[in-house]
Amino acid sequence: MRVLINRSDAIGDTLLTLPMAKLLKEYDPKIHITFIVSKKSINLFANLTYVDEIIEWKDYGGTINTFWSFFNKLKKCSADAYFYVGGSHMPSLIAKIIGIKFRGGLKSRPSTFFLLNRGVRQKRSLVEMHESDYNLNLLAPLGVHYDFDKRNNYRPEIILTEKEIAEAMLHFTKDLASKAITYNDNLIFIHPGMSGHTLNWPSRNYARVISRLERRVPGKYIYVVSYTPADQAYLKVLNSELEKSEYDKVRERIFFFDGSKRGLRNYMSVLSKGQLFIGPSTGTTHIANSLKIKTVAIYSPIKVQSAMRWGPFDRTENHCRVVVPDVICGEQFACLGTECPYYDCMMKIEVDDVAGAALDLLTMGV
Repeated sequence: MRVLINRSDAIGDTLLTLPMAKLLKEYDPKIHITFIVSKKSINLFANLTYVDEIIEWKDYGGTINTFWSFFNKLKKCSADAYFYVGGSHMPSLIAKIIGIKFRGGLKSRPSTFFLLNRGVRQKRSLVEMHESDYNLNLLAPLGVHYDFDKRNNYRPEIILTEKEIAEAMLHFTKDLASKAITYNDNLIFIHPGMSGHTLNWPSRNYARVISRLERRVPGKYIYVVSYTPADQAYLKVLNSELEKSEYDKVRERIFFFDGSKRGLRNYMSVLSKGQLFIGPSTGTTHIANSLKIKTVAIYSPIKVQSAMRWGPFDRTENHCRVVVPDVICGEQFACLGTECPYYDCMMKIEVDDVAGAALDLLTMGV
């Protein structure tokens, strides 16, 4: 059997779809699995033994030649089954046109009722389970049933080679040296940025966590503030906090790491050497969790943004702590802003709580 899985959207979303491939291979190791993914997600798949092929989805924007090229790629797959999980609906239309008989996946928008003949109606806005669990349940019409008790068997993975880690760390140590920072194995990654409309913790608080950790464990850690060019607004506020005199002693061990500079594989290779990661609801947090890096994840209380659905896959106590505001949020889709009695709720997450969670994880065994 040949199966196509379309998850052509964000990095974190794609990672939370990988469990589908693991369950399919468990059901039948001979199943050939092809993922349709966005360009930014392609580098997640290197060395994965349970995904056989990757097809890049592009925004074809009406260009006939490029669209036809993609059309032919799907046709050559000779897929027996297709699953829409997220992203563009165009592959679903092509799957119907080329005659894939089994077209499953998530039924939500009206178009999916026309395009998917074996889809599953899921109202994910009710947030009754984690995104990965929703995804795994999409396989039921194919006769592949998900046993929640075996959930840990389907954990998302990122497989890095020793060679690429060594090469990445060679560049990283040189970059540190250029800033007069001597490398040691005690790296704490702090990622203040995110995309989308999910609520984030105030940027200055990510800097304040560094101050709190430094007070408790002075001189031990190098603090790696990771970012991409899209995160400049977050960095501006964080930098203004770091200019204060209380950071004078630790400032020489704070390194700003542009993850886009040498590519995602390089970033993940360096991150794999970290002792701890602190970040909001974003793809980088899911990457850290998939790399088995101890993680403090900061989440919004709004229902569709909540950790119940979008939190890290592995939430075991010695591996991950999720921090949310201590409020009773009655909103399902969006923040009410100043009309909410708890506004701004994300500021109610205390810096000491995040620092405390980080220190707990750092002192626990794996």
